[in-house]
Amino acid sequence: MALLNSTIRKNSPGMYPREILEHVYATIGSEGFFYPKRTIANLYLSLKTKPFVILAGISGTGKTQLAKQFAAALGHEERFQLIPVKPDWTDSSFILGYTNSNGEFVEGPLWHAMQKAKAQPDMPFFVLFDEMNLARVEYYLSDLLSLIETRKLANGHILSSNFEHEGQTWNLPDNLYMIGTINIDEASHSLSRKVLDRANVIEMNEIHLDGAFQAQEAVESREPISNDFLQAPYVHIKDIAQADLDRNMPVIKLLTELNKLLWQIDLPIGYRIRDEILFYLANRHEIRELISEGEAVDLQIHQKILPRIYGSSRTLYRVLFEIIALLTQNDKLGEVALPYAELQKLIGDPRKKQIPYPRSVSKLMMMMRRLEENGYTSFWL
Repeated sequence: MALLNSTIRKNSPGMYPREILEHVYATIGSEGFFYPKRTIANLYLSLKTKPFVILAGISGTGKTQLAKQFAAALGHEERFQLIPVKPDWTDSSFILGYTNSNGEFVEGPLWHAMQKAKAQPDMPFFVLFDEMNLARVEYYLSDLLSLIETRKLANGHILSSNFEHEGQTWNLPDNLYMIGTINIDEASHSLSRKVLDRANVIEMNEIHLDGAFQAQEAVESREPISNDFLQAPYVHIKDIAQADLDRNMPVIKLLTELNKLLWQIDLPIGYRIRDEILFYLANRHEIRELISEGEAVDLQIHQKILPRIYGSSRTLYRVLFEIIALLTQNDKLGEVALPYAELQKLIGDPRKKQIPYPRSVSKLMMMMRRLEENGYTSFWL
């Protein structure tokens, strides 16, 4: 494959972002774990867009290993920390720490990870909140979610506001990346809009039981990849070059039309989601051989907008139908919401048809079917 344009900044000596991701894909495969290249590239773009990503799906689909192997393939196995979430976590002291009876501060696992990250600012550190929805995420991560929104870009660094906790002052290192895994079952809590609005939700429900069983050939190890590879170049919309905004005006128009429909069910998106979708698309330009523009828009609708949709009303059914009509531009759908069986006949399998956003349309059709059959629907299985 041809190298990217030479004007693109290198993130590691002799390697461009696409080449690094190709190396990550091969390294993970050599360890016996198999994920599509698009999944690897999508995780990269999501982390670069914002350092908080959620991997969702049924148990056993490789969510934890994806995060762990991604960090290891970048050369940061020792800079990866797994934090198993407990059901009784009700506030941030469980992850940040607490003051004991002797008046001493006892570091929590996230506090410890932040101190390690600050000690090596040029290297990325990864924290994985495993099964993060065993407790209510907004309870124990509320302070962190608020702090992420205070970030600003200054002199090539991303700075956050200071926060006081148990007499300790802390902020968010710009080389700390947080990933959460969630299983959707009867023992877990649903995610609030406060959480969903602040993360890319990568769904991992594509299961191929007949896939390859043998590890690929060993891959030559490389020097650890610096934090430049993952650090976000954009924090506010003003950070994006006008050329990138102009190039994505059709996407902004699509989001505007989508929002008109979402207002009808009181679930509109705000500026934060719009901006982060644009960040994702601007970041994609460096690895455009791995994810096309259409795929990127499809992934962002699926990851940033659809997880927020739920309900049981007849209005919701009509809105889901109208979103499908908007995304497919299918003149045969008309203006009246069709029963699911008729819709399925007209569209068929979205992933086998030449429609712009097959992943999102497929999920929307599943949501319509559930609403018709069960009287309630959501993004989640």
